Amino acid sequence: MQKTALITGSESFGRYLMNPAKWLALTAEGKIIAGHKISSLVFPTTIMIPPHAEDSGATIVKKAQEMKASVILSFGLASEAKGFRLERSGYNWIFNEKYCPVYENNYPIDQVKPSREKLQIDLSKWNLPLMKQLFQKEHIPLDPQISDDPGRFSCNSWIYRTLVAMKKYHLHIPYLFVHSACTEETIELIPDFPRDKKIVIPKEYLLKALEILLRSYF
Repeated sequence: MQKTALITGSESFGRYLMNPAKWLALTAEGKIIAGHKISSLVFPTTIMIPPHAEDSGATIVKKAQEMKASVILSFGLASEAKGFRLERSGYNWIFNEKYCPVYENNYPIDQVKPSREKLQIDLSKWNLPLMKQLFQKEHIPLDPQISDDPGRFSCNSWIYRTLVAMKKYHLHIPYLFVHSACTEETIELIPDFPRDKKIVIPKEYLLKALEILLRSYF
């Protein structure tokens, strides 16, 4: 039986011309990678949603159930990432003065749930030593430290909402959120991008990283 993988990405934001996560989602759609048929979703980089609208976490989980996904892999952009960075935690809190409008800053994502609640991804479903070995073999940078701080912008909201929805809809499959560094296409209209302090990766690394990750869950 063909394995399937749900991949999520997001639109660009701020001064970034392109979000590598969106490029990956669109490029991988329909392909067979590491024995998985890929289906993709791309979300806007917003946090608050209209009343009675379905949140992104529910959309992700329902899509995964519909396609009988074996795994969910979500990607986002973080210019400070050292190549690729695994995220472990999501928080019920919004705070980003640079990208969030005033009316949604300093608020919980879900007003019904405990403010600043912290939920964690089950990393026991992932073979982390194998993942590290495969990244090293391909000479693709992977941050050695697993992050517990995804920021309090849209990426954090997707982690939190996805974990809430997985519990609500009783979905028990491997899930991971990965931040990638910028690609050249991301920053080509930012002449003052601090290249001396940050890592810039070829966009092709994203497809290789996706393949590695799909080979690294139990």
